[in-house]
Amino acid sequence: MNKKEKVKLTDNLTFRFMLATVIVIILVMGTKYIWDYHEEMKQAEREMLEKAQIITQQQKALWEFMAINQRKINYDIDGNLEYKFLRCSTVAMGVGAMLAAETDYKLKPTNLTYRNILNAPDDFEVEAITYLQTFPSATEYWAIDHMDGEPVFRYLTPLTIDKHCLDCHGEPKGILDISGYPKEGLAIGDFAGALSLTMPMDIYLENMHGSQMSNAFFTIILVLVCIVCIYLLVTRMVTSSLRELETAVAKVGSGQWDITFKNLRAKGEIRRLTNHFQNMTNQLRDLYTNLEKKVEMRTDELEKANLVLKQHQAELEQMNLRLKEANLYKSEFLAVMSHELRTPLTSIIAFTELLLVELPPEDEKNTHIIEEILTNSQILLRLINNILDLAKIEAGKDELSLEVVDMHDILALVDTVISPLATNKKISFTALVEPDVPLTKADPEKIRRVIENLAGNAIKFTPENGEVKIHIKYKDYTHEILIQVIDNGIGIKEEDQKFIFEKFTQADSSSSRKYGGTGLGLSLAKELVELHGGWIKVESTWGGGSTFIVGIPVQDVDQ
Repeated sequence: MNKKEKVKLTDNLTFRFMLATVIVIILVMGTKYIWDYHEEMKQAEREMLEKAQIITQQQKALWEFMAINQRKINYDIDGNLEYKFLRCSTVAMGVGAMLAAETDYKLKPTNLTYRNILNAPDDFEVEAITYLQTFPSATEYWAIDHMDGEPVFRYLTPLTIDKHCLDCHGEPKGILDISGYPKEGLAIGDFAGALSLTMPMDIYLENMHGSQMSNAFFTIILVLVCIVCIYLLVTRMVTSSLRELETAVAKVGSGQWDITFKNLRAKGEIRRLTNHFQNMTNQLRDLYTNLEKKVEMRTDELEKANLVLKQHQAELEQMNLRLKEANLYKSEFLAVMSHELRTPLTSIIAFTELLLVELPPEDEKNTHIIEEILTNSQILLRLINNILDLAKIEAGKDELSLEVVDMHDILALVDTVISPLATNKKISFTALVEPDVPLTKADPEKIRRVIENLAGNAIKFTPENGEVKIHIKYKDYTHEILIQVIDNGIGIKEEDQKFIFEKFTQADSSSSRKYGGTGLGLSLAKELVELHGGWIKVESTWGGGSTFIVGIPVQDVDQ
């Protein structure tokens, strides 16, 4: 099986389902196997403990019987001592030897101090005797140990001195008893050693192994049966239906719409899924059948729409051409008319200024009239100049006359025009150029016009006793000169700020009636600033004044 086939096998639904089921079964049976093993071990220990208790009790009964009948055994009917060498320990050792000869069981009395080397304790017995001496209330000590590499059950029960044992083990200590051993000087109830029993566990382990093998065999059979059943059930009820559905989907994907699932053997969710897919296929077939007709209809409609659009496009091009020509004629007309209007207006201003000089100081009435004529003539001249400049810009005829510019000089020229206007309206006017503002190359007349238009607007829209400031500083990290014109006048509404720089536009429709003006000042300022590659913006709140900010990039004066 190659790599590609293995990948397909792992993607197979039946395989994945069977694998998951087998894993679950193995986990459950493995848990049961471990549980049964521990329970069987506990049961084996209980059985062996019960057997050990019975054997040792029988041996202790024999021991007690021998102790009770020592006098009868070792004395004749006349009361004379006739030692038969049938001491309690000797009989116990003999019974243990006979038991060991017939079985694998080992039984012996033992103590830390022993008379016979055959009664010497091993390491396990030393540990058990120490425990029984430390805890006098304990009646037994047992554990599973290993001897010669085989598991065995070790059991010890304590032996105590009673009145029948005093002849051999009592007082006086050190005196030889009838068997020739010195007495230990023990009293009734003292610890006299332990009875040790060793039993093999091979029979129990074989039974456990047999049970485990039976469980393992049953687990394997269960896994195989489950695999076969799951395979048959899943194949019949799920995968065969899904395989037919997959084949039908592939046909639909290749453009075959005549698909039916009437003969599909499916139940439940797969049947409902099949019904939904059948409905979808029918809808797709109907859609595809009508699609070509709809495409042809839409194509005809698009061709007609494109034809109409082309006609409209041609008409728009003609209209744009006429608008360009009209705009050019308008700009040329404004430029000519503004120039023609400016020539006589300049003469009017000049003669008015001469009249003011020649009038005597006491002729206040005529002086006031002529001053009004002069003021309005200057305002009219500025409006004409604005129109002329805008016309030149729109016609593309306005060019910058770059010179080395000192902002102090420009601000001085602006001051001569704005200060009288501020004084007439009783407005506080200040102008400041910070010391670090560098020289730059610009068109001084156009920069002056920008500042003068902004400052004139500020004076116009600021009430009496208000304040207007011009602040020029250098922004080193952007290498720009910032011109700020600040007033505390009526301000500009937020919704009006986005179009105040458009031509012939004012923030309030009533402003032209209340304050006068054509709305050209800000649009002209924007055009002149952008000619220098700069920008202009406004920060204002209604009723809280306005701040117009102009940024002019600094150009190297050595270039």
